[in-house]
Amino acid sequence: MSVRLVGFTVAALDAEGVGATELCAVLGVSQPVDWPPPFSDRDVRHWFRAQLLADPALAPWLGSHVIAPIDCADTVVGTAGYKGPPDAAGRVDIGYALITSYRRRGIGTQVVRMLATQAFADARVSRIVAETPGDFVASRGLLEKSGFQLSGWRTDPEDGTLAVYVLERG
Repeated sequence: MSVRLVGFTVAALDAEGVGATELCAVLGVSQPVDWPPPFSDRDVRHWFRAQLLADPALAPWLGSHVIAPIDCADTVVGTAGYKGPPDAAGRVDIGYALITSYRRRGIGTQVVRMLATQAFADARVSRIVAETPGDFVASRGLLEKSGFQLSGWRTDPEDGTLAVYVLERG
């Protein structure tokens, strides 16, 4: 299965704000069974949009729409990306969310590995951090299968208890 990451654009984010049909028209892909995936709400879209408008050069360090072949048609199945460029210590944070109907197909594993490969292609990156709700057992397993190690836990006022995973440059 060939999964692609299509970087967010202002046009795609604006279309997504109208609806899935408009997003798919901009991306030139088939419409998923439902939209949006978890953690992809209006506030998240607006944050990414503001980042792109403030500094278009940040685009490689922001979000993407996940496109995967579903029933022989390229379909938008989720979002993934970075929360910004590497910091002074070489850390970058990743995030990903797939529509429930498209989980357990290997898409998430491919996405996480793609994000890690892209990040480590930049010599500044020495550590990748991913956080997932503690009760998201499948997400935790995906990160572990992708080489991430559980480094601890933290409590977020909105998302509750999060498992913090780290992948160090090898």
